[in-house]
Amino acid sequence: MNEKVESITFDIPLELSQELDILSVEIGKDKQRMLTEALNMYLAYQELSLQQKPMEDESNKPLTADEFFDDLDI
Repeated sequence: MNEKVESITFDIPLELSQELDILSVEIGKDKQRMLTEALNMYLAYQELSLQQKPMEDESNKPLTADEFFDDLDI
């Protein structure tokens, strides 16, 4: 499998990093794979959440962009 990859650097809390180290050893997966799987699950969840949100309010008027993003708390 020749999947293209991109390196991304970001900071996480030390406690979370330590938990990741411990769990990585316990389940025998490297941290990169665990983080990739976790990010994939999170993105799928967010996409599903967006699909389930109604695009119109109760009056059946289309939402403005501001109303839409306010509803998403963005």
